[in-house]
Amino acid sequence: MARCRILFSVWLFVLISGLPLIAQQSAPAAAQGPCAMPVFNRIVNEPNLFNEQQEEWLGEVMDQQIRREFNVIEDPEGYLQKLGERLLAQLPPTAVHYHFIIIDSPELNSFGVAGGRIYIHRRMIAFTQNEAELSALIGHEIGHAATHQVAIQVSGGLRELGVTSLGDRQDVISKWNLFKDNAARIKERGGAKRFREEQLIADRVGLYVMTRAGYDPTNFVEFTDRSLETKGKTGGFWSDFFGATSFESKRLREIIRNSAPMPASCISSYTADVSHFAKWQQDVIASKRIVAREELPGLVRKVALQPRLRGDLHHLLFSPDGKYLLAQDESSVFVLTREPLANVFRIDADDAYAAQFSPDSTAVVFYDKELRVEKWDIATQQRTALHALTVPDCFQSSLSPSGEYMACIDVSEYFEFSLHLIEVSSNKTVYTKKNFYTATWSDAFTLSWARVFGLSQHIFELRFSPDSRYFVAGHRTASLAYDLKSGAEVHLPSRIHEMLAFTFAFVSPEEIAGVVGGGDFGKLVRARFPSGDKVDEFKLPAYGHLYSTSQSNYLLMRPAASFPVGIVDLSGKKVTLAFKSPGFAIYGQLFAGEQASGEVALFAAADQKRLNRVHLPDSPLAGARTSAFSSDGKWLAVSGGTRGSLWQLDSGERIFFTQSFEGAFFDQGQMIAKFPQQEKVPSRVFQFDPASKGGKKLYEFEVDEKRVWQQGRVLIRLRSEKDKDNKDLFLHGNSVMEVHDVRTNTLLWERKIGKALPRFFCSQNVLTLVTGDWDGIKAAARENPGVNAALNAIDAKRDAYLLQAFEATTGKPLGAVLVDTGKLSFRVLGAVTVGDMVLVADSLNRTLVYSLKSGQQKGKVPGRVWATTIKGDRMLVEMGHGVADLYDTSTLQPVAHYSFSSRLSDAEFTGDGSALMVLTADQTVYQLKGAAQQENASAADTAK
Repeated sequence: MARCRILFSVWLFVLISGLPLIAQQSAPAAAQGPCAMPVFNRIVNEPNLFNEQQEEWLGEVMDQQIRREFNVIEDPEGYLQKLGERLLAQLPPTAVHYHFIIIDSPELNSFGVAGGRIYIHRRMIAFTQNEAELSALIGHEIGHAATHQVAIQVSGGLRELGVTSLGDRQDVISKWNLFKDNAARIKERGGAKRFREEQLIADRVGLYVMTRAGYDPTNFVEFTDRSLETKGKTGGFWSDFFGATSFESKRLREIIRNSAPMPASCISSYTADVSHFAKWQQDVIASKRIVAREELPGLVRKVALQPRLRGDLHHLLFSPDGKYLLAQDESSVFVLTREPLANVFRIDADDAYAAQFSPDSTAVVFYDKELRVEKWDIATQQRTALHALTVPDCFQSSLSPSGEYMACIDVSEYFEFSLHLIEVSSNKTVYTKKNFYTATWSDAFTLSWARVFGLSQHIFELRFSPDSRYFVAGHRTASLAYDLKSGAEVHLPSRIHEMLAFTFAFVSPEEIAGVVGGGDFGKLVRARFPSGDKVDEFKLPAYGHLYSTSQSNYLLMRPAASFPVGIVDLSGKKVTLAFKSPGFAIYGQLFAGEQASGEVALFAAADQKRLNRVHLPDSPLAGARTSAFSSDGKWLAVSGGTRGSLWQLDSGERIFFTQSFEGAFFDQGQMIAKFPQQEKVPSRVFQFDPASKGGKKLYEFEVDEKRVWQQGRVLIRLRSEKDKDNKDLFLHGNSVMEVHDVRTNTLLWERKIGKALPRFFCSQNVLTLVTGDWDGIKAAARENPGVNAALNAIDAKRDAYLLQAFEATTGKPLGAVLVDTGKLSFRVLGAVTVGDMVLVADSLNRTLVYSLKSGQQKGKVPGRVWATTIKGDRMLVEMGHGVADLYDTSTLQPVAHYSFSSRLSDAEFTGDGSALMVLTADQTVYQLKGAAQQENASAADTAK
């Protein structure tokens, strides 16, 4: 019910319930009997191309996309499903099988798709106060589904595209893909008015099923009032007359009007178990993601890589008393003792923000993307508190070191920002500053750009004092401070307001430092807090964001010039040591940093002498920079951001442990990899012999060579057409792509590629270039009659993508394909060419299959392609996290299904196609029989 909206987009078509814009409800037609479900005249009687079976098929396809975007959370005892079925029992019988699913998401929301699939965000479950309120939420979503609103909307779009009927499951999938391929061409149907009517219909049905199931309808009213933040305001004649009644208030009024008592004979006798709901709710808050049961036909071998490759640390911190050290990567929080330097315990912390020590150094606190706040006691190594905050969605947020308060900034559609301070234990807002800041044009442009490209959005500096007493926020002309001890806003003098405009940090509970002026002319000003009495100031030569340390003599700056982090020495009035890893912390005369090996080391600040070091425990690898299997399936190379490894797959033993590499290629038993530039050490290419455990440098590049990428067996270098030594590639006209042999750096061929730089992808011996540049597409059309004909057949020509395939080692053109995106209904993310097939990954989590010879699309399958055989007759496609199908590419039908316990990180067929090698995120390698072997075995079993 919170923030209900229809998301009619290129990603997926879902109905999401929440804060809608509401008008007057369509009057229901006369119901038959006092217990009958209301019947509506509008919307629900519009043409629907889908029967119930077809709608279920549509829901199954939509579900695949959703499971790719979200993680499914455990439903203890199947409580949610049972509650949903109790509500459904109050409606007329249906052949649709409903599924009630809990998912993780930072939004406070819920939604449903076709075919009875309803998704409840975990934060919404935490928001409900009892089972009756949860039934109101589920009932509303059932109202959308039972009146077939999604199917009716899709039907309208399909009719606009010329579709008048639907057939079997494959036909439904085909028509759904047609719908998504042309989503940007389809006119919006009904707009806000229709949307409001759909919400009121769902409310009416939800109220009906909830009441009949034995719940008090006043809980529906209370839940709606709280979720819509209407504060009991329903408007009236005069506010309606003058247009002053909000849509939310009109919706609440309609719910109250329709919550009239129902005859007792229509109502089931039911009493909810209050304690059972409370326990289930807390269990859901603490639940982990569902891990799929392994389903691996043809499994030959399963090997755990040892030791595992750990991701880079992004956070290191000393405790206030200096006894402990905290380290954090993308998946884990590690707690260590400083003396001796040793591991104490590890905490699972997926999607977690930076962890902190409590002011008394006895606990660790952190929170995740769902605003679940955790507190862990160091002495017992146990979690002592877990709270799920249900404030509206946070654009930016920050947790106090004590874990007692959360700061949250939300943003309106007009880029107006409001600030909230929430007490974590009670989940209550203790302070709100409405319209704290209104974005400037440059702010709005930056935010819009970040949203389009999925980048992090950071505008405000949000800081708590080390003792958690004060909270301070600032950006440009907006700044404030709040005293959490006294519960009052703090009056700030002009000097401190000036210090909060760009970046600032607490030096101690009584002192704050901020940069004034910015850029090369900035100075760091220190002042007493909150009086503003100046302590010191000095010119600051570097430019970055300030962060507190556990010591009053130092601050950290991130970034510091070209380094991820630097030390601001407040006594020496300068930026001293800079560190090449973001994992860095300082305490007194010691500093700690992550080494290239992945170890955490302690150093003496005076002479930078290493005093001690420790290996951290294994941690799941969130993502790999590059990976490659050898063609015989014996070896695997994987690199993260800082380090890489080569393993022998017979045993899982690590053979080489190296710095990170940017590409890998196995050639006659040898691994060839390009290593990036390391400070003054130039980029270079090495060859490793796994059998003898030997290695040698093949060659190196110029010190400042940055535009060279390894794509399997070739290196690709981009340069200016006019000057081979020109380093300002993006500023000087056309560019040239050079292709070199990775083994010798010999130039194989080159090609002018124009001003816009394409993306390139190499598979086996074919290089595929992907470009959306209009000038480049026009130039290709002039040279290629097939491309020209395809271009003429497209109405939105500028929104197309051009895919060009070349033999990687000779540059021989193999063909080109033009992809029509339906006025950017989707984007092309990548493409590889195998034989006559061009496999295209799009932004809708699909693999589009084109013929290179004809340029025509042969079909599409849901999911991302990970591997193909050399002949191109089979491809492995991951549809959801760890769920994959093996497809026959001639028919585009699955021939085998796999379920892994973790998502895929890489997959390749062996050179002869006899085996499929799969690497999962938990760093386990599976060897599966090739498709031919599995099919032969299956045929033999059938013959027996």
